[in-house]
Amino acid sequence: MNSSRPLQLLALTLAASACQRSAAESPAPHAASAPATAASPDGCAAAAQLAAMDTRKPVPLQPMMAWHQKQNMMEHLVAIQRITAALAQQDWDEVTKAAALIESSPQMQQMCQHMGAGAEGFTDLALEFHHRADAIAPAARAQDTAAVLTATAHTLEACTRCHATYRQQVMDAQAWEAKTGSSLAH
Repeated sequence: MNSSRPLQLLALTLAASACQRSAAESPAPHAASAPATAASPDGCAAAAQLAAMDTRKPVPLQPMMAWHQKQNMMEHLVAIQRITAALAQQDWDEVTKAAALIESSPQMQQMCQHMGAGAEGFTDLALEFHHRADAIAPAARAQDTAAVLTATAHTLEACTRCHATYRQQVMDAQAWEAKTGSSLAH
């Protein structure tokens, strides 16, 4: 893997956050049907146009929080891939180990609450994903292929519902603190 890739992605995330507008300045949802304005060299107009088209609920996050959340979701996806690959080989120990990466825990609960501080319902849905994942390892320990598949599908349903409902809204620390009522900066 290219070691500069995370830095490139962080730079893109930060550049995109520079284009974010405050809620008062954001275009109305119907603005997506308006004619496109002249493209700005930095892509802010295009980012604003995309944001106007996306009707999902925003999850306000500071740039590092957004990046951390994306890394976590990528890790969750890798865990799901490991579960399915191990299940195909009936490697029950590996299914259990991979499931442990996405199960609920006090640390996971705290992180989900922090990330979802400014988006009503987000924390509950994020925690539901992890609680659903709790059923995968017991099914693997029972060596029950159908139960592992059912628990994994049930877990993935929480993923797709969350991604269909919420989107990241990257903002600076001051805007995030105002939106969430929190003073914890990241």
